[in-house]
Amino acid sequence: MSKEIQAKSAAPGIAIGMVLHLRNSGEFIPTRKIAESGVQAEVERFISAMDRAKESLLGLIEKLSAKISSKDTDIYRAQVALLEDPGFVQDIKSLIAEEKVNAEVALQRVVGKYEAAFESIDNAAIRQRASDIRDVGRQVLQNLLRRQQEKLISLDEGMILAVDEFLPSDMAQIDTEKVHGILMGEGGKYTHGAILAKSLGIPCLVGLESNLRKVPEGTEVILDGDAGRLIVDPEEEELQLFGEKLKESSEAEKRTWEVRLSPSETLDGERIRLYANLEGLRDLESVDEGLFEGVGLFRTEFVFMERLMFPSEEEQLILYKTVLERMGGRRVTFRTLDIGGDKPLSYFRTPKERNPVLGWRGVRITLQWQDLLYTQMKALVRASVAGKVSILLPMVTTIEEIRKGRRILNEIIKELRDKGEEVGKDIRFGAMIEVPGLAMILPAVLNEVDFISIGTNDLVQYLLAVDRDNQRVSSLYDPFHPGVLNFLAQIAKSAREAGKSCAICGEVAGDSQLVPLLLGMGFRSFSMTPVFLPRIKLAARSVLLKDCEELYEDVRHLSTAEEVFEAVRDWGKGKGNGKGNGKGNSKKEGDEDLTASEQRSKTNGK
Repeated sequence: MSKEIQAKSAAPGIAIGMVLHLRNSGEFIPTRKIAESGVQAEVERFISAMDRAKESLLGLIEKLSAKISSKDTDIYRAQVALLEDPGFVQDIKSLIAEEKVNAEVALQRVVGKYEAAFESIDNAAIRQRASDIRDVGRQVLQNLLRRQQEKLISLDEGMILAVDEFLPSDMAQIDTEKVHGILMGEGGKYTHGAILAKSLGIPCLVGLESNLRKVPEGTEVILDGDAGRLIVDPEEEELQLFGEKLKESSEAEKRTWEVRLSPSETLDGERIRLYANLEGLRDLESVDEGLFEGVGLFRTEFVFMERLMFPSEEEQLILYKTVLERMGGRRVTFRTLDIGGDKPLSYFRTPKERNPVLGWRGVRITLQWQDLLYTQMKALVRASVAGKVSILLPMVTTIEEIRKGRRILNEIIKELRDKGEEVGKDIRFGAMIEVPGLAMILPAVLNEVDFISIGTNDLVQYLLAVDRDNQRVSSLYDPFHPGVLNFLAQIAKSAREAGKSCAICGEVAGDSQLVPLLLGMGFRSFSMTPVFLPRIKLAARSVLLKDCEELYEDVRHLSTAEEVFEAVRDWGKGKGNGKGNGKGNSKKEGDEDLTASEQRSKTNGK
């Protein structure tokens, strides 16, 4: 019987293969005394190992420069700089000479000292340097011991690496075409290894912790980087269904050029606007801009999270202008700083909270620390001369918060114009609908804003009172829940009646199974992670709008998520043309006791 392990997705995608464990720690370090006459030779042996490590890193930079951005290869340049650090090198040489120990031992002690020093610093970004120290030490040690990790070099097709911590230097010894996925026990989605995996398009899960060691080497697994889960010892049925999903993804990828040149519309000609969710300039480098009309959600907090201190107004201005210029006149919606909850800043302490998801986060922080919001909004207004800017407030609860945000924006525009500075003519102001209470007074909200964007990840969580990251209750997190669907339909109706733009964001927007229902409710704008754009465009182009409207009318009075799911599945076999809707969703014997969300996880990997 298969077993499912929840994890965090660091890079999307699906991989099927055998697990290969790669251990970065626990190396046996030989210890021996060095005679006075052998000190110089031991120092020279150490220097030679350092030189080989440096040469390997420079070669790796050249190898990867065509595959990933220069920003990502900076990881390796930082390691080269450490190898050239005279203080680091001298500490090891001195230890060899003074204590007459071999180079392996001296290296281990100095690396441990540096690592401990960095890890003791109360700053997450600086603590990350401990990983670089550890990786450099590992590379030099391998050269000293002349160990070759043959497992990495001779990888068979379809292998999935399992490692406590995937280090940048591991890339030097593997053929990235043969690594189908990466599993990490430690670290998060912002560790160097995870960032590199995402840049190279390798599906990656992080935060598996002790569960990783419970998966023996050679075990067949399904890595679902879209849903953040690992299926261990999958059943034949699951392998077949995920194999079909992989095949569909591959076919969709092959059709990307065709889709790129085709209009984004339903079979009966209804225009569907598709937008991308981005976290930084790095994302723009890896997405086909022909697939989307603009940026529906630029998560500015990730710019802040990658730094050691708050970026200045000028630094933010340069970034925002660059994004707008890259988009060539297409609209970009910048969400203002959304920190707190699961997105802390290492240099901005927030109090510990019993329930941070419901605590001090988003606009609740920036309206109390208004200099943050003022600086960011001013940079955005100044950048608006380079393109179409929309400003979106996150985690809004009250009308008063919207009015305060609008007032700050208007003051900035007036201030700049009074100084004779140019300001863009098409700046739009909106609110994110994530809090159910705000959605209940939506007509009043729509009088205060130019547009709204629905943050479905949090909205669904709040509507169902379910923490989707809690394995005990995550199966209850189900966008097919009739209460969720009817709530979304009411938002779409209110926005349409008010004549205001309404985009649906989050994972719901990227779920091709939900596309016909959302179209039937009246949604015409979808904003999602770029990887989902091709499949959503294909799904929209495979349906008739009138059929989607009839589908929603058929399901809106149903009482369970399972009933809704079955209705969508059956519809997909008929009027949905079988393209992108309901394919491969037939119910299997023994599935009767599964919830709707568990059944879809079993069949579709969502």
